[in-house]
Amino acid sequence: MVFFDYDGVIVDSLWLWEQSCQEAAKLMNFKGGFPQKPYARLNPLNHKEIGKILGLEPLEFEQIADKHFLKHIHLIKMFNGTKELITELSRNYNLSIMSASSEEIVQQSLDFFEILPYFSNLYCGSSISKAEKLMQYKEAKSIMVGDSISDMEAAKTANVYGIGVLWGWQDALMLKNADILVENHEQLKKAIKDFYENHSAH
Repeated sequence: MVFFDYDGVIVDSLWLWEQSCQEAAKLMNFKGGFPQKPYARLNPLNHKEIGKILGLEPLEFEQIADKHFLKHIHLIKMFNGTKELITELSRNYNLSIMSASSEEIVQQSLDFFEILPYFSNLYCGSSISKAEKLMQYKEAKSIMVGDSISDMEAAKTANVYGIGVLWGWQDALMLKNADILVENHEQLKKAIKDFYENHSAH
């Protein structure tokens, strides 16, 4: 199984999430200065954590941010070439989504982009531990494709191969636990192919 994180890996949604968090803070009467690039060093990377940092009730904060995001979800775009990548990979591998974002958001978005049928499972929501979920798949020679420290730490904990993508929300320093870092879709395809070719012999 190849697990894909959603935000920052499949969709370019960082700007809308930052906007949604600012809106949530405003509606919850936050009076301080909103942090610049709030997600850049966040661990674990989820929206409740930003609520915590701002001293706001995390679950309420996340729910308000989700609502704002859903309202404007049609404005986000997939990264260039993502649809072709997912279509091609789905011919050879089982694909699933593992995301801290809510299932409603992920499902609506993938449906909008017409790639929902390519994913066999959607594991969503910040209440699930990515590591616990991945542990169920480690025997099956699985891969976690993500753009955050929490994705790569979860892969390491679960003993699953971690591919860190460098076009997402966090940089190479935050992705240092990855087994391999990739800069584009061609490198990602090669990393997935190489992993399965090396493991099919064992």
